[in-house]
This record gives sequence, structure tokens and C-alpha cells, in this order.
Amino acid sequence: MRVLIRTAGILMILAAVVLFFWQDIREYFTDQVNDRVITAYQDGDDNVKLNPIETLVTGVEQDTKGINISDNMAGVLEIASADILEPVYMGPLSEEKLRNGVSFLEATDNLDMQNIPIAGHRVEGAGIRFNYIDRASVGDEINFITRDETRVYEITEMFEVDPSEVGVLDQVEGNPQELTLITCEEYNPETLLFEKRLIVKAEIVER
Repeated sequence: MRVLIRTAGILMILAAVVLFFWQDIREYFTDQVNDRVITAYQDGDDNVKLNPIETLVTGVEQDTKGINISDNMAGVLEIASADILEPVYMGPLSEEKLRNGVSFLEATDNLDMQNIPIAGHRVEGAGIRFNYIDRASVGDEINFITRDETRVYEITEMFEVDPSEVGVLDQVEGNPQELTLITCEEYNPETLLFEKRLIVKAEIVER
């Protein structure tokens, strides 16, 4: 009986430690998975297979072959000032893609558009996806890395809008190409909803 009680006590302590450090653990595993996905993408691989622990901790989804990066991945988004290095998936936007990285909005979105929209979650307490995007500032660089090139953009604006304000996605013929990064802002615990969207605009400076 004493052995059982002692074992149960140890397990409870371990569970408490895991819960206390859960977001740090999740961030660590997500960074490791991101590194593998990005390296595989740059190496020209088709899929990345995760083990059960990685999928459990990160919430990343995969099919029987793993994460499909040959067909689904558009590139890599890097914002050094905000500690962001995320795989970017082709549209249409889905919850699965937001769990796996960040994503274009529509199936027709592409890198030849004048205004390229990219959405990502803010994961409370963990430095993954767009959680630290508010650490960036106007003038900071954003790199969009593909298998063929790296495009450099400069942040020109950061502002909040209501979710219904979709004019930020308009294509403006003749204007320089820009990225429009979109994430949730101003969580209301009473409604359990994010009431604003944080918009980051970045204009291309090098291609």
C-alpha cells in the first residue's frame, strides 16, 4: 500500500510539473517540428513524418504519409524581430493548416498577387505561430523563402481592424507587392471571442 501511495504521489508531482511547463514544452516541440518541416521543404522532400509524441504535444496534423509539403507548402515566413519562423501553407485556410503553421486564405492565393494575405493563430503562452508578432515594428524586415528565391519585405503598417473590415485584402493594381499578415487580437473572456484583428502590412523591397 505504501508503495502505491508513494507511486501515486510521484505521478501527481510529475503531472503538475508537466502542466506547469506545458506551454514551454509545446513551444520546444513545435520549434523542433518546424525545423524539420522547413529543412525538408528546402531539401525538396515530399513529406515529413512525425512520431506520436510530436503530434500529441504540438497538435500538428498529418496523414498516413506524414505532413504533405510538396503540394501544400508555399514557403517559409521569417520575421527575425518577432522570433517567427513558420511554414506557410497554400489555401484555402483551414484549422488543420493553422495548427501546422500559417496559411494563405484562398485556394487561388499565390505569390504573384499584388496583396498576399497570410493568416495565423496566436497561441496563448507559447511562442509559436503569430503569438509574438506584436514584437515586430514598422521598418522591420520579413523574409518569404521559397525553394527558388527569398523575397524581402519591409513592414510599413501595423494596426487593428474589426473582423468585418476586409478591405485590407483588396488587390490594388499598380501598387508594389505587399504581404498582409492577419491574426486575432483583443480576446474577450465574456464572449470567448477575439474582437479585433491585428494587421501587419509589409511592402516588397528585394526579390
